[in-house]
Amino acid sequence: MPLPEEQNLARIAIVGCGNHSTRRVFPAFARQPMRLVGVCDLNEELAARNARRFGGEKVFSDAAKMLDETRPDGLVVCAGPEIHYRMSLLALQRGIAVYCEKPPAVTAADAWQVALASRKAGKLAMTGFKYRYGAAMEKVKRIMATPEFGTLSALSVLRCAGKSGGDPKNPRAQFLLDFCCHPIDMVAYLGGGVKEVFVHSPGPDNYAISAQFDNGAVGSFMFSSKGSWNRPVDRTEILGNQGHVISIDDQIFMQYHVDGAIREAHDPKFCTAGWDTLEQTGFEPEIRAFVQHLRGERSAESIPSHILESVRSMALYEAIKKSAETTQPQKPEKFG
Repeated sequence: MPLPEEQNLARIAIVGCGNHSTRRVFPAFARQPMRLVGVCDLNEELAARNARRFGGEKVFSDAAKMLDETRPDGLVVCAGPEIHYRMSLLALQRGIAVYCEKPPAVTAADAWQVALASRKAGKLAMTGFKYRYGAAMEKVKRIMATPEFGTLSALSVLRCAGKSGGDPKNPRAQFLLDFCCHPIDMVAYLGGGVKEVFVHSPGPDNYAISAQFDNGAVGSFMFSSKGSWNRPVDRTEILGNQGHVISIDDQIFMQYHVDGAIREAHDPKFCTAGWDTLEQTGFEPEIRAFVQHLRGERSAESIPSHILESVRSMALYEAIKKSAETTQPQKPEKFG
C-alpha cells in the first residue's frame, strides 16, 4: 500500500545534466515525493547516464519535445543564465511551473519577462538562490524579525575565492554574475530594498561596494577572486539594535550575540547521520519548496526565491555592475 505522500507525487522534468546539477540538484530529488518523468541534455549520453543513476523515466535531447510528451507539473533547469531564461519561458508558455538555478537570466529585464510570463500563466517561477533556504538563514530571518533585534542598522559581506572566469562574453564565466549573485541576492533578502550603491573595482574580479538601504541602514560588501579555492571566505555580519550582532560563516554556521554573549547559534555536526550538506546549504530545502508547491502544499507567495524576488536581486546586480563601469553611484532599477 503506498504511503500517503506517494498518492500525490509531483511529476518533474529536468534540463541540464552537467557537473553542478549531477552533484547538487539530482541528489536533492531523492527524498522528495516526486517522479522524474523526463531528463534532458543536449548531450543525450549525459541525460541517459543521469536517468539511470537517479530514476529518470525518459531521456531527451530536445526540451520542447520532453515537455510536450511528458507534460510534467514542473520543470527544473540547470544549464546557465541564458538557457534558464529561454527554458523558463518555454515551460511557462505551456502552463508548467519552473525552477531554475541561479541566476534566472543574464539581465534584470529578461528576468522581468519571466515574471510577466509567470503571472500570465498563473504558474510559479522560482530561482535556486540557495542562501535563502539554509537552516542557518532560517534562524537569522526569525531573529531579525524580533522586536529585540530591531531594525537592521548595518550589513557587512565578505566573499572571496580563487581565480574565476574565462571567456568574458560567456555569462557563466563572469565573476560578478555567476560567483557573486548568491551574496548579492542575500543582501536583497536580508536588507530589503537598496536605495543606492557605489563601487570601487580595479577589474572584473575585485569589488568593494558601499550601499544605503531604503530603511537608512548602511552596507559594505567585498567580492574578490584574488583568494584561493583551497580557502574560500564567506562571512556576513548583521547589526540591529545596539549590541545585537548576527554572524554567518559559509552560510552554514551562525551565532547571534547580544552584548558579546552568545544568545543563539547554529553549528551542525556533519560527522553524525542527522545532518547532511545538501540540507544545510539549501539545495534540498529549495527543491523541497518547489515540490511542495507542485503538490498544492505551499503557495507561490511563500516561496522565498520566487521570480519577483529574483528580479529585485538582478536589478541590484546591474546597479553594482554599472557603478563599477561608470565610477558613479547607481540606484537599482524598479520593475513593475
